[in-house]
Amino acid sequence: MARGKKRSEQEVQQQELFNGGAEPAEGGGDDEEVVLEGTLVCALTGEHRLSTPQEEVLQSFIEQLHREYGIALEDMERDVRIACESSEDGKVRTRNRTVSLVVFEPRARHRDAEDAIDVKNVTRVVIVAKPGTKPDDKAIGLLEEVLGSLSEDRPEVYGVWTNGADLAFRMRTFHKRSGQPEYTELTDIPAPDETLADLESAERRPLRIAAGDSLLRTFKRCHDYLYGNQNMRGDRAFWQLLYLIFAKILDERSTSREFFVGATERNAEAGQKRISQRIKKLFDRVKDEYGDVFEGNEKIELNDRALAFIAGELSRYSLLSTDTDAKGMAYEAITSTTLKRERGQFFTPRNVIRMMVDMVDPQPGKRVLDPACGSGGFLVVALAHARRAFLAQSGCPYPDQPVPKELKRVDPKLRDYAKKCLYGIDVDPELRKAARMNMVMNNDGHGNIFSFNSLEFGIPKLMSEEMEKFAKATGGHGGFDYVFTDPPFGAKIPVEDRDIVSAFELGHVWRRSEGKWIKGEVQKKVSPEILFIECCYNFLKQGTGVMAIVLPNGILGNPGEQMEFVRWWMLQRMELLASVDLPAEAFLPQVSVQASCVLLRRRYASEHQQVGKEGLKQRPVFMAIAEKCGHGRRGDVTYERNPDGTDLVVSETVMERFEHNGRIEERQRIRQAKRIADDMPWVASKYTRFVAGEPLDI
Repeated sequence: MARGKKRSEQEVQQQELFNGGAEPAEGGGDDEEVVLEGTLVCALTGEHRLSTPQEEVLQSFIEQLHREYGIALEDMERDVRIACESSEDGKVRTRNRTVSLVVFEPRARHRDAEDAIDVKNVTRVVIVAKPGTKPDDKAIGLLEEVLGSLSEDRPEVYGVWTNGADLAFRMRTFHKRSGQPEYTELTDIPAPDETLADLESAERRPLRIAAGDSLLRTFKRCHDYLYGNQNMRGDRAFWQLLYLIFAKILDERSTSREFFVGATERNAEAGQKRISQRIKKLFDRVKDEYGDVFEGNEKIELNDRALAFIAGELSRYSLLSTDTDAKGMAYEAITSTTLKRERGQFFTPRNVIRMMVDMVDPQPGKRVLDPACGSGGFLVVALAHARRAFLAQSGCPYPDQPVPKELKRVDPKLRDYAKKCLYGIDVDPELRKAARMNMVMNNDGHGNIFSFNSLEFGIPKLMSEEMEKFAKATGGHGGFDYVFTDPPFGAKIPVEDRDIVSAFELGHVWRRSEGKWIKGEVQKKVSPEILFIECCYNFLKQGTGVMAIVLPNGILGNPGEQMEFVRWWMLQRMELLASVDLPAEAFLPQVSVQASCVLLRRRYASEHQQVGKEGLKQRPVFMAIAEKCGHGRRGDVTYERNPDGTDLVVSETVMERFEHNGRIEERQRIRQAKRIADDMPWVASKYTRFVAGEPLDI
């Protein structure tokens, strides 16, 4: 623990913020504070705060209000005390409630002459409860109590209640005759330049571009709702959610809006029925549009109430316009959780994927394949890589932060690239759907995802109709410029089919005799990752094709004649370009494995005919050890530290870009932030310099 000063009363109150609605706890006796380990920097105030789950949700909501709703940071305050009146036993009592976030009228005064909150300028409030707090009548009643204490001069004020998982929106109005306050449940609150009528209209309701982790929280909320409230277990909940995401994206591509939920529409059974009818009709179109993915007998099994809930959560966002990384994190979170639980399958961390793609730097127009694509992580990141290149070519000054207008400009070129250049294979037909969904969500309308065992491809007696389609579309072996993959590996899942094992050189026993390798009998079983090395090699174009593959370190360093031959075979057939040793935590908490990312180029056949005294040509190899991967052994985020062990806080300039009424608005702000301890971007940047012949400056 870092040394510091005692916490002030305000700090203690902030830690006890809305502990089930009670008054904040009283603090110590002076105005000093301690800065603890495990703090974060508040985006609103720049102050250090204890990094509790509750505080992290609050920070997420600050970003959400700012970026999704266009609310200026200057128009927000946190931890605001508002006097609330309530009747108990016929007596009116006044209590001060501490509200997590308060939003004021744009550029309006926050406080009066006595430094009290000017409630007549408050338009919205947010209550962030402790994680695990139930969203029951008591909890939501606190929100309504606060709304009822705001200015009566405002006909409408809005509130949000969240515990990080659940989310509730409320509007306070007044009964026309009695004048008593009324509280209405909503599916969203309007932004400052929107009205409730906008949110009730399919034509006028804006789609929000998800900021930070809000889409991740939304996907989890939907999945947990199905898993818990609809009694759906495992795959059923997962696929029902995916069906609705498919429908949402098809709707975004259409001219008329069907995947729409009015602000108050799901409050009554009649509205829920209308929503259900619209969505189910839309899903029938999905099955027609993606006939190569769906068998045609799939159904949305949710009742009207559940379907209206899920649709209301998803309908707030534009999935096509939301940042690729935000979508990727959200989608892969529910995918990996489900598939880990149901099938014991694990996926490559996104930062590892991006490092590998950035190092290889696939060029537009060149073909990419992942022969064990899982949910499509490598393909989606390759698509995002191409998107940034196209945006830069189109004149976008910030390819990592495009606005919808700029995305639409490159959309035709990007879709053409995906159609002609991106391919994936997975043996699991359900994963094929998951990968296809991932691609569709990232604006690839074609989706060249095939379902067969890549290790069987090219073996005449095992060729299937699906393989023939793939061969016709791509040319099959020798047809790809880049192969990215993280193959299944481990001694617990060996390949034992003799027809498969015998088709590979690495499937045989090899012995050294008088300085030469002698091919022996077919092995009874081989770990799949070994065969995938040769499988990927076969798919590469001769001479220029580059492979980026995740391999267990045992292949690269274990003793023994067979492992020695595998390494010899790799260096004979390919030129080693780079090897990056990943930290032990890289795949945790999913699975414990020591692995490396290896880049190799397939050699020309002629290179074997030009061997001199020094052997095959081999350029200097880029070698790196990544010590940090951005998370610890339990999956918790880790940050860069100062020499004394405290978290490093840096000043950074943030460019904020918005599209408003067809115009692009840009503004910069400086914020204090902690830096995630992740070596992957650093390694990729050093490799780029290495390839360019520039000094590494390590």
